[in-house]
Amino acid sequence: MGTDSVDAALGSLHVDDRSIRLDCPGAWLRMHRHRLSVCGVHLATPEEVAHGGFAEHAIVPDAPVPLTTRRSRCITPFLAAPGTPAGLCVGFGRLSRSHHRMVAAASEEATRPDFVPHYGSRYALGSHSGRLVDVLTARGGTRTTTVMDPRIAQYSEPTAARWVGMHYDNAWTSQGEGERYLRDVRVACADRRVIHNLGPGARSLVFALNMSALHLSDKVRPGDSRNVPSTKQLRDFLAEHPAEVLNIVCLVWTTEVGDLVVLPAGLALHDGSMEGHPYSSSALVFAGNFPRGAFSQA
Repeated sequence: MGTDSVDAALGSLHVDDRSIRLDCPGAWLRMHRHRLSVCGVHLATPEEVAHGGFAEHAIVPDAPVPLTTRRSRCITPFLAAPGTPAGLCVGFGRLSRSHHRMVAAASEEATRPDFVPHYGSRYALGSHSGRLVDVLTARGGTRTTTVMDPRIAQYSEPTAARWVGMHYDNAWTSQGEGERYLRDVRVACADRRVIHNLGPGARSLVFALNMSALHLSDKVRPGDSRNVPSTKQLRDFLAEHPAEVLNIVCLVWTTEVGDLVVLPAGLALHDGSMEGHPYSSSALVFAGNFPRGAFSQA
């Protein structure tokens, strides 16, 4: 999607009660606008499937364009209101220096040979706690970061593909934690992810504002409150309705070393990106019922 197409999608963008919101004041957004950009998406081309390592119909973010003043006006309606539930909100912040030992311990746990993603220990994050999900390492320059992982069923496809592309997380553990809740309770109860950049380089998070899992449910299973949509359902839907692809608008947020993002990963279509970042980066990921503003800094 080129710049004109992005601007056209922004021009038709509208917010509703299924949209992903930004949990920050307008003044904070303006102050940090240089770290934000915007992009559309496309389905993986035959070339990207054959030689780029993407799964068939994988959802691939386009090259980002700057979030100019004019474009930012289209994003402002997506700032969270006081009553917006945490389950729809993307938050921003940092861990304090007092978390240094916790970060080291969690990072060490994730390197153990018997570690299984999503089943890590619980760690205190200030007045909150989170379950260790994994440490995710990405090399510089890649368009997306999530790779097929045989340890995670929904990321292990019967193909030679390497890259998942943008996706919804649908994790579930034996303790009843995760994102696989029915529609009528998942916004309030589902986990959000804390994604903490360990470095050494910067990394980006790409997330769609207007194609949440709630939007997809209404498109593929309208009226079915028990539907928990999958990434494959979204791929199939977009392949059958290519005009819908052109309407998806994503924000790209750059995290420096020490920054974190709180992401409703089961509802927000998302992936990491290393495009424009030459150095590798690792991210420490926790899951939990984190309230809004849990790690916010001015």
